[in-house]
Amino acid sequence: MQVWVLTREENQYDQYGEYFDAVFSKKPTVRQLMPHVGDSKTTAEHVLSSGGGRISDEDTWYFLREIDC
Repeated sequence: MQVWVLTREENQYDQYGEYFDAVFSKKPTVRQLMPHVGDSKTTAEHVLSSGGGRISDEDTWYFLREIDC
């Protein structure tokens, strides 16, 4: 079985690495991701197309990974 895990990283002084945001039983859609990525369609599309990471110089960025259970 495989799931899709969404995590985020924060560019802050007291960050502790990746933070768990959501898990999906199948690859999510842009619409499903948007509530988790600040309602940004651009960010959701970036996460789906490239797996995530920074787009520019934003302080929060996301990663989407397929994980074997």
